[in-house]
Amino acid sequence: MKNIFAFIFISLLLSFPVRGTIVVSSGLTVIQNIPSKGYKEGVIILKNTGNRSESFRCYLNDLTTNCDGEVFYKESGENPSSLAPFLTTSVTEATLTPGEEYELVYKVDLSKSDLENGTLWSLLMVEVVKPISETVTDGGFAVGSKIRYGIQIISNIGNQEDPEMNFTQVKLGKDLDQNSVLEASLENSGKFIALPKVEIQIFNSKGEKVRDLNVISKKIYPQNCQKFQVPIHDLSEGKYKAVLFAEYLESTIGLNIDLEI
Repeated sequence: MKNIFAFIFISLLLSFPVRGTIVVSSGLTVIQNIPSKGYKEGVIILKNTGNRSESFRCYLNDLTTNCDGEVFYKESGENPSSLAPFLTTSVTEATLTPGEEYELVYKVDLSKSDLENGTLWSLLMVEVVKPISETVTDGGFAVGSKIRYGIQIISNIGNQEDPEMNFTQVKLGKDLDQNSVLEASLENSGKFIALPKVEIQIFNSKGEKVRDLNVISKKIYPQNCQKFQVPIHDLSEGKYKAVLFAEYLESTIGLNIDLEI
């Protein structure tokens, strides 16, 4: 019988209401500062919460995002800023008994590198080997669902600098529920990761403020982009002026927008 596995991604960028018997209890994002030619070691805590032994395997992937809000999972090393060449783990697979807690040690070793200051990152994938469910299709295929955790390992090398951010592709759009939104993409053309505070203020034709909203923050990797959406479906038809801000560290940018609904 042929087996086709549909993988379930669990990360900060994508989340699903699924929980396996092996869980990551130490968080899904690690951000660390490391000097050039430095060395860092850390621990990912895994726990088998089930009543039977479970096996996992781990490996590395790369992650990038674009201004259209798309997320790309790539083979390790494809991203020019991949941490994969310098990132290793203590094991690549193991089996946990019921209730067992396990420390998966990872190491970042830059001692033999000659890197410029900036952010490197990769996804440490932890995949539960046994499918959580399996169904047989009419064609005789067994379709299984596995759980896979994507842990973002982020290393800032050298002294961190202010990001070079820029708003792009500002336009009206629709969210998943087909409600009207203002879409804006924020690009990071700098060398370091940014986690900006994004805010929008909207004024009606009388100059009265009708919206003052902090947008959910998202990580923006160097030479990557993130799309933000601001709900405007409850605004009356008419002409508005909006001011869009992004702030991180000592860097602040703003954009004036003429908006007609």
